[in-house]
Amino acid sequence: MTTNTGGLALGLAVAAVMALAPAAQAQQATELGTFNNWTAWQATDASGVICYVSATPSSSEPAGANRDPIHFMIIHRKGMGTKNEVQTIIGYPYNTNDAKASAAIDGKSYPMVTEGSAGWLASTGDEAGFVQAFKAGTNLVVRGTSQRGTNTADTYSLSGATAAVNAIDAACQ
Repeated sequence: MTTNTGGLALGLAVAAVMALAPAAQAQQATELGTFNNWTAWQATDASGVICYVSATPSSSEPAGANRDPIHFMIIHRKGMGTKNEVQTIIGYPYNTNDAKASAAIDGKSYPMVTEGSAGWLASTGDEAGFVQAFKAGTNLVVRGTSQRGTNTADTYSLSGATAAVNAIDAACQ
């Protein structure tokens, strides 16, 4: 299944990234390429060039849960000198009293911190290792609990992840 093709996915991914960028005055994102399940993008905001990969899950549990669009991203913010920011947009407001949000690659779990419907790795020190595992792995599972108490699990195929990350590495050197 190829994801993130078409204007809706582009708009959602750009909105998600730019909504969380400091003082974002974003311009339209340019697609750098789609690599199986992952798409690489480049855009700019007030801080400069931003490159990111994004995808939607290949499956979500529980099936039929009422959620907004779901995305997982790895972001380079060239203008801020940051690389490998790991972020998810989960499609609902996280339960703020529940610290169980996580992202797991092939069973290795990384805790996440949350705000609203977004989540990031709890430790920025984990980002480089996460991205290496992301590039080498086969699947990613993001778990969270909504404000209503619904536990969710979103599974992403990592097919194409290496090529997509390599594309943003080249674009945001």
